[in-house]
Amino acid sequence: MSETQNANNYIRMRGGVSTYLKQSYVVMKNEIVKFTRGKKMLLFTALIFLVLILLTAVPYLLGDGLTDNATELAASYSSFVALIILLFATLFASTSLVSEFEERTALILFTRPVKKSSILLGKLAASMVIGIAFLAFYYAFTSVVSLAVAGSVDSTMLTSFGLAVLYLFCMVGIALLISSVMKKGSTATIITFVMSLLIFSIVSTLLGAYDVENWWLPDVASGAIYDVFGFTFAGIPAATVDLARTSGVFVAWGLVTTLIAYFLFKKRSF
Repeated sequence: MSETQNANNYIRMRGGVSTYLKQSYVVMKNEIVKFTRGKKMLLFTALIFLVLILLTAVPYLLGDGLTDNATELAASYSSFVALIILLFATLFASTSLVSEFEERTALILFTRPVKKSSILLGKLAASMVIGIAFLAFYYAFTSVVSLAVAGSVDSTMLTSFGLAVLYLFCMVGIALLISSVMKKGSTATIITFVMSLLIFSIVSTLLGAYDVENWWLPDVASGAIYDVFGFTFAGIPAATVDLARTSGVFVAWGLVTTLIAYFLFKKRSF
C-alpha cells in the first residue's frame, strides 16, 4: 500500500471518528433536553429534595438533632444513595432505547446516516451526565449540612461519591440492556426495578445461604457506598471494602451490559 493510500485511509478514519463523536454528542444533547422537559425530571428532583429534607429535619423533630460526628452524618446520608441510583436508572435509562421504537421516532432516525452505536453512546452519556449531576448535588448538600452541624466534612465522601458514580454506570448499563429488548417503556421500567431490587437480592441471599461468593453482584457491591465510612450501626461494624474489587465489579457490569445492549439494539428493527 502506498503512502498516499495510507494517508487517505488515515484521513477517512479521522473523519469517521469525528462524525461518530458528533452524532453521539447530538443524541446526548437531545436526550438531555428530553429528560429535562419531561415530568420524570420533576418527579425525581422532588424525590431527591424530599429525601434530603427528611434526613435533615426528622432527627430534629423526633430526637436531639443531627449528630455532630462528620463520619456518622455522612454515612447516614450515603445509606440512601444506592436506592436513589436504582430509581434514577429505572425512571430514565430503562426507557431510553425502547422509547425510540415505542414512540416510532426510530422510523425517522434509522433512515438517516446515524449509527446505532452513536445513538446508544449518546443515550448512555446523557444518563450519566444527568445522574452525576444529581449525585453531585446530593453529596454537595450533605457536605454543607456536615459543615454546618459537625464543623467539618469527612474526606471519605469523595471515595463514596466515586463509588456512586461507578455504580450509576453499572445500573445504567443494566437498564439499557433491558431497554434494548423491550417493546414498551412501562415494561422496561418495571423489569429494571424488579430485577435490580428483588431478583439480585434473592440471588445474593441464596448464594450467601449456601456459602457461595456473592460479592460480584451489583446489589452486594453497592453496599460499599455506605460501608466505605466504616461506621458501626447498632453494634454491627461496616463490612470491609475492597475498593479495587468493588470498582471492578461496577465497571465490568456496566461495560458488559452496555456491549450486549449495543449488539441487541443493532440487530433490532421494526
